[in-house]
Amino acid sequence: MKWTRTTVRWLARVGYAARGLVYLVFGGLALHAAWELSEAEDVRGSLKAIHQEPGGALVLLALAAGLAAYGAWRLVQSTLDVDHHGWGPKALAVRGGLLVSAFSHASLAWAGIKISMDWSSGSSQPVQHAVSATFDWPYGRELVAVLGIVIIGAGVAHLHKAAVAGFRKWFDAWPGAMWWIDPVSRIGLSARGLLFLGIGGFVIYSAITLDPSDAKGVQGLLVWVQQHGYGRIVLAVWAVGVMLFGCYSLIEAFVRRVGLGAKV
Repeated sequence: MKWTRTTVRWLARVGYAARGLVYLVFGGLALHAAWELSEAEDVRGSLKAIHQEPGGALVLLALAAGLAAYGAWRLVQSTLDVDHHGWGPKALAVRGGLLVSAFSHASLAWAGIKISMDWSSGSSQPVQHAVSATFDWPYGRELVAVLGIVIIGAGVAHLHKAAVAGFRKWFDAWPGAMWWIDPVSRIGLSARGLLFLGIGGFVIYSAITLDPSDAKGVQGLLVWVQQHGYGRIVLAVWAVGVMLFGCYSLIEAFVRRVGLGAKV
């Protein structure tokens, strides 16, 4: 049992660190796009950018392993309820979100492996593809609308966590460090929450128009922001927030209470 606890703890800490590094690169590229007036990239585009650097393939493989570890940790959180959420409606919604996070980060890890091995260019549009495929199902329009609502729900959850500082109960950090950990975490969570709100809104819009091209993933949303008034400034501010979310994830790697017996 001790070996299992140690394994889970390391899965979580390595996973949080990998997620943090990926979001730091993602936010940095978004900030560069705002500064240089170039087209913004999504997270997979960030993986591609890492691959293009000297030694990038090995770095990307290491990050993919870390993202896979994070997906495994999310799976443990969801199925074994190590954070003691329980079985109530709210708890099941939280655990369902953790399960979705597990699969999405596993998918991102696989994308990193494919890019590092030159099996993929990293230029796919997963949100549009998912919406297009769902339209072919029975009640596809309704399912797409539900998907959009779920994504918006994730955004609201991030914003709520930022507003009430819900992360504090999981952090074992000395009080003197919390004066800077607190604002970094709040801003970072808010930036990611706004991303989910934007994506979810466009997914719902695509359900209304029955046009998959109206659904925007991360890259489509950022390009849409760039094309509007003050878009460059908005993107730059948001990019800084995303980089702070990367810092928040790195903080979690060191001070987040994890393990099969973690209690509030």
